[in-house]
Amino acid sequence: MTADFPRELEDKLSRAGFKFLEVVEPRDDLVPYLVARYVTYLQLEDGRWDVVIEHDEPNLGARFNAEWERAAQERGLFSTTSDGRREILLGLDISTDVPNAEDEEGDEDEEVPPSYRWVRVQLCDAWDVAGVGCATGVFGAGENNPAFGAASLNGDVVMTASYWQVGIGFTGTSHPERITTLREHAQRIASSGHVEPAQRHWAERWLSWSQGR
Repeated sequence: MTADFPRELEDKLSRAGFKFLEVVEPRDDLVPYLVARYVTYLQLEDGRWDVVIEHDEPNLGARFNAEWERAAQERGLFSTTSDGRREILLGLDISTDVPNAEDEEGDEDEEVPPSYRWVRVQLCDAWDVAGVGCATGVFGAGENNPAFGAASLNGDVVMTASYWQVGIGFTGTSHPERITTLREHAQRIASSGHVEPAQRHWAERWLSWSQGR
């Protein structure tokens, strides 16, 4: 059964030029989002690649969008439908902070772990990741301040966008199941008491599936 998706997130995606299609339930063969976003800690010998755009670059947002689209196309992030539409998986926290009427006094201060899932989205004719997408908080923490992870529909390619002291950009790799550093991080997630149980189980299942690959 597909998980519920917050209407607010759907609206923000739409404003950025992305159409929400579905929340993808955790699968053994699909890299967990918390593992995929650890790609920034990989070394070049792990198959990591980077694109960095300096902060003083003219038309910074437009340049980021163009470079992200180019890399996504060349590296295999996009899946194309029969009518030419491009789709990706976007990592999002789909939890909703809605008070429960049965909660006891003081419970509202208890920290709830994020519920990160892959969400399948489709690029519309006009889209803007660095500007509107980051400004709304879906793709970042303010205009031209990206912080998001994406993957191909089968999880073979992952890309994580970040803000650094020297500029903004993104890091990517392919076949995460073959990378020791990511598998080690999945083991940490699986044993962490601060991670949502569903994500711990997802990490365990992915590790088991990826043995020997």
